[in-house]
Amino acid sequence: MTVVEAEASPRRTPRRRDGATSQWGTSGLFTQTAALTGRSLRPYMNAGVVIVTFVEPLVMLLMFAGVLKVLGEAPGMSKGMAYIDGLAPAIMIITAVAAGAQAGNGLINDLRNEVITRFHTLPINRFSVLLARSFADAARSLYQLIAVAVLAALIFGFAPPGGVLGVLGAILMSLLVGWSMSWIFIMMAALLRNGDVLRMITTLLTFPLLFASNAFVPPESMPTGLRVIAQGNPISYANDAVRSMVAGDVTASELVTTVAVCLALVCVCAPISKRSFRVL
Repeated sequence: MTVVEAEASPRRTPRRRDGATSQWGTSGLFTQTAALTGRSLRPYMNAGVVIVTFVEPLVMLLMFAGVLKVLGEAPGMSKGMAYIDGLAPAIMIITAVAAGAQAGNGLINDLRNEVITRFHTLPINRFSVLLARSFADAARSLYQLIAVAVLAALIFGFAPPGGVLGVLGAILMSLLVGWSMSWIFIMMAALLRNGDVLRMITTLLTFPLLFASNAFVPPESMPTGLRVIAQGNPISYANDAVRSMVAGDVTASELVTTVAVCLALVCVCAPISKRSFRVL
């Protein structure tokens, strides 16, 4: 081939071998969220992480069931059930909320590792990143919630009147509560973008929410000021709904109220998270 022929021949544009851009560009929100959720779940598949995830609810069961059993036998704690039958649902709520709080830290880690920066170079719906973060931590929470129910039954004889259906309902309700709470921490992560500050705020927020409630002792046995806080604490209402499920006497109003509050929380926090995430 002569020089003239070489200059006249059209130049070929090299093709991308991975096809990543075209793949993300033609996929929808559901597909992107599913793929990113799988990516976020991979670190949780590590053997060490799985063991720690399993041990966490076991430690809470052993600690609270043993130490607080005497306090929990006060009237009005467990609707006439054994203490463990009222404690296990509360630990489910605590486990779900604690897992939800990790969603914000997970987003901060992605920002620190510049994973989000790489996502910005792809034609990807950025909201799918936030959805995947919340679903991944909810999946981890589901594993822990099942562990709580199984361990409570094997070690402490957890056998509530509501039976298996009541326990399954309590797990699903706890999962919803934890998932909705995760959007608070995702929102704060998108706004603050500082892991140290987020961890301090997370501790300040979750500690009173979980412990200044009716999770371990009835509000009637608390001092006046703390009793007022516990009675107005949204976690107390979630505990009541989950306990009613395992007791087999849940009412429609309890279900509707809990679900409505959870969905309202998501409807408030998710748009703020999405708007803040766009300007990263």
